Amino acid sequence: MRARYVLGMPPLCMEFYMTRLPIIAAALFLLAGLTSCSSGCLSLFVPKAEQIDSPIVDDLRKDPDEAQSFDHSDYGELLERHVDYDTARVDYAGLKADEAELDAYLDRLAKADLTELDDDGELALLINAYNAYTLKLIVENYPGLESIKDLDNPWKTKRYKVAGYTLSLDDIEHGLIRPIYKDSRIHFAVNCASVGCPPLASWPYEGAKIDKQLDQAAERTLGDERYARVEGDKLYLTSVMNWYRPDFVSDEFSPSAESLPLYAAKYGGEEVQKLVETREGEPAVSFLKYDWALNDVEGARE
Repeated sequence: MRARYVLGMPPLCMEFYMTRLPIIAAALFLLAGLTSCSSGCLSLFVPKAEQIDSPIVDDLRKDPDEAQSFDHSDYGELLERHVDYDTARVDYAGLKADEAELDAYLDRLAKADLTELDDDGELALLINAYNAYTLKLIVENYPGLESIKDLDNPWKTKRYKVAGYTLSLDDIEHGLIRPIYKDSRIHFAVNCASVGCPPLASWPYEGAKIDKQLDQAAERTLGDERYARVEGDKLYLTSVMNWYRPDFVSDEFSPSAESLPLYAAKYGGEEVQKLVETREGEPAVSFLKYDWALNDVEGARE
């Protein structure tokens, strides 16, 4: 009997331990990996671009006989007033004072007729809807909010009305924008109210200008050393490009490139372009730690 005891464990305890050892080992391995890895590990948990099962998709697929435009000018006035595009910060205190104006725009989004818009007009509306509803979410909980991640299910809660349909933020981005329009540049246009996120534009997206505006968003982000920079012989990129890597390098999306460095060189600054060219498109790459702190102007003053 004594020979069956190990480390002071009685037989039944030892049997229990041994049958669960693989599970325990796997859990410890995963925990060690998550605690030691950079923010790039989060790519394992990023939502895929999968079209949602909703009649809104049918509306988006309809080609209008004569495309109309949706007026985003009132939203543009709010952005111009409260967004500092250079610092990538938002004056949430000021926006909260103008919350009624934001609500009025959101009410118009809720009643929009998507069947009247062409593809560019739809994409512009959905990007604006994502950003405007994110602003609304922050304003509702401001002040006293340090990060959007402090909120309960900020991206998965279905509460945002667009064209008569109730959606979540994830529905808008991952269930509609990414799988339907397949434009990699949208990752520089949608904003999650965080310091690490590509800057929120101080103007609304518009169907007639959407291609130029998305180029501007990509250039604004990858031309900024906060999101893409060279240190020594290594290229550092925003973790957004790691999380959504397939969108940047897959032929299914456009624009795309054979590698993340080549994509970054397409829109990045001279230093980034030079390194990528010197290394024949294959420089060493690391990803910048993502900062989930609220992108509030007050935070920038501290």
